[in-house]
Amino acid sequence: MTPDQQIATLARSQHGVITRRQARDAGLSSSGVDRRLRRGHFLSVYPGVFTLSGVPSSRLQGLMAAVLSTGAGAVASHGSAAGLLGMLPWPRQMHVAIRRGRWSPKTFVVHRSTDLAPDQTMLLRCIPTTGPARTIVDLGAAVGRRTVALAFDKALRDRLVTLERVAEVIDDVARQGRTGVGTARALLEIRLKWRGDTESPLEDLLRQLLADAGLPIPMAQHPVRDRLGVIVARLDFAYPERKLGIELDGFRFHSDPKTFADDRVRQNAVLSAGYRLLRYTARDLRDTPQRVVAEVARSLAELPVNSSVG
Repeated sequence: MTPDQQIATLARSQHGVITRRQARDAGLSSSGVDRRLRRGHFLSVYPGVFTLSGVPSSRLQGLMAAVLSTGAGAVASHGSAAGLLGMLPWPRQMHVAIRRGRWSPKTFVVHRSTDLAPDQTMLLRCIPTTGPARTIVDLGAAVGRRTVALAFDKALRDRLVTLERVAEVIDDVARQGRTGVGTARALLEIRLKWRGDTESPLEDLLRQLLADAGLPIPMAQHPVRDRLGVIVARLDFAYPERKLGIELDGFRFHSDPKTFADDRVRQNAVLSAGYRLLRYTARDLRDTPQRVVAEVARSLAELPVNSSVG
């Protein structure tokens, strides 16, 4: 295999990106690399990092180039890691973590993480990145609490991480005095009290709102049974001991006539089972979260504890 063939093969595994060192290791001389740059076969992205001509640019290519440009041991981190892992939407700026050195590019953010352990990183889509647990901790120092909570819950819902693993990484990082640990630890402690798994970001948001307000944690995806013990509905959230149910209406799930009609049948079954039902939309949670919390709190105060739970 010729040097150019080796380079093409390696670049395909790196989203079209190659470094000068990799090109030299494949057998090209320094002058050979420079010649390909002059002829437009290689396109310079960062010092010592190129893309092959004709390879379409992509978000993954840009992130790969940023990671390779910062040297051995560099990984995608913070918002970029969360985007790569599917925990959050991709950020506007790329984020890379390095263990040592000084590098201040204008096109992406570099974080110095001397405490980054090998077991806190992974290779995803051929790009070195922080793992889900470390990403949650790092986000605590970079974005708002609510955004960290959304990333945390998405990782849990997608089975990317466990609460035990997040606790381990928090303990490891806390010993190094890293910022962001407080946010991650507070969110972890709340989630250790969760009851049941959610099925959507909207549900995650409501549960976090209730927890932040100091209200009891509701049961997620709670089955409601009729007098014969048959399951007639499954509530997004419930306080079964008080016969209080909470439903969240996302437009895409409830917009067609059949679904609308089925929802009404289901709601009647829940009411017949003795439940009070509160319903909220994404707009309610976004625009009037205090009202939502107040209504849930008021219902909890008004409803007696019911010995017959179902």
